[in-house]
Amino acid sequence: MVLSTILNSTLGHIHIRIPQHYQRQPIVSRLISRYDLTINIAAALLEAHTKDDGWFNLEIQGISQQVEAGLAYLQELNIEIVQLDINSLTQENQENLKILCRGHNFSELIDDNEKKSDLNVVEGQTTRAKFQVCIPKNYHSYPVIAGLVSCYGLTVNITGAVLDTNPKNDGWFDLELWGRRQQIVLGLRYLKELGLQIWL
Repeated sequence: MVLSTILNSTLGHIHIRIPQHYQRQPIVSRLISRYDLTINIAAALLEAHTKDDGWFNLEIQGISQQVEAGLAYLQELNIEIVQLDINSLTQENQENLKILCRGHNFSELIDDNEKKSDLNVVEGQTTRAKFQVCIPKNYHSYPVIAGLVSCYGLTVNITGAVLDTNPKNDGWFDLELWGRRQQIVLGLRYLKELGLQIWL
């Protein structure tokens, strides 16, 4: 089973355009939570107060069927995939995109009886946090945003982003986190433990 997983694992590089009417939707977050993909945002430009489309350069790692399902989801939304490069991963390259959970996996902090009610977003029980986070150049190849989704069960909406294709420059994201209060607290702690600057 493990060998099959390794052989079917792929690493994709895609460039997508996000239409203005989708800029309030947690599209990247859904790719991670629904399709169990690891996604690193390698570059991005998304301006909140503009009619222009935004764009993301994404590095996607996952089982080939999950990657295909994620791409089909984008196509259903009529999100333009401008460039697509999907390669099979060798066993040595399995750790190209590694989630930095820092040992605080939210799902492990609650018992099995609470998981369904706590990790599913239930109306009236969710909290929202809005802030800006700086992504320093040394974190460009780490899926920081994916860690918030995969490790803490948060829904992450990116409302603004500037991340240059030049890996020598720092970038920043305007984020909205949706989840239970404990999830948000742990998610913010995770970002601080990574040494990232946050402006609330």
